[in-house]
Amino acid sequence: MQEKEINELLRKFKIGKDELNNVRTSYPKINLYNKPIIGTEEIRQYVYCKRILFFRHILKAPMKQTYKMEYGMKKHEELEKLSNKAKNSTQKYFNVYLTDIDIGLVGLIDYFEYVGDEAYPVEIKSGNIPPEAIENPHKYHVADQALLIEKNFKFLVKKVRIYYIKHKKFVDYPIGIEDKLEMIKLVKNIQDMLISEQMPEPTNNKGKCKDCECKNYCLRA
Repeated sequence: MQEKEINELLRKFKIGKDELNNVRTSYPKINLYNKPIIGTEEIRQYVYCKRILFFRHILKAPMKQTYKMEYGMKKHEELEKLSNKAKNSTQKYFNVYLTDIDIGLVGLIDYFEYVGDEAYPVEIKSGNIPPEAIENPHKYHVADQALLIEKNFKFLVKKVRIYYIKHKKFVDYPIGIEDKLEMIKLVKNIQDMLISEQMPEPTNNKGKCKDCECKNYCLRA
């Protein structure tokens, strides 16, 4: 094989920026993105402890199932029960997969309601209702779903609704532009961490480490 033929063969396996853009235009169903696409569940893990995603995606460490994960698998049954409590005029949507490629966010929305000109995600929490005087981590965890619903249905999502099983109570939390901007910033931070492959600092709350699926790898070194 001549050198010219070898170079031509090698060129076929090297796609430049212009060629990549042509592929995106010609074949839009092919997912060729220049940045990591972050899932809503990954945002929750990152907020809980930044190292979880590092061990999961960078080191590819095997993860054991914790009781919290088992609870998450049972959540769908609880959501079905909640939907029966919604008003008859409320449209109900289950297991809707939404994307926002501009931000780099994807997620499976377990359940959201649409009534009148308003839609909002509904989440279940097993813990206590946080005091009003502190920053609410529960609202924080649902704001990413609000972003996806807003992007795909072309109207503002002004609140999220959380059902606290222990208290048998619905609580609505307003979602403002600051919450949405903070969520976009979080997605960018996760993307930067995955691209740099630098292990972040562990959580300041050592109590979270007790039931963490990564504790055998982390050791808070």
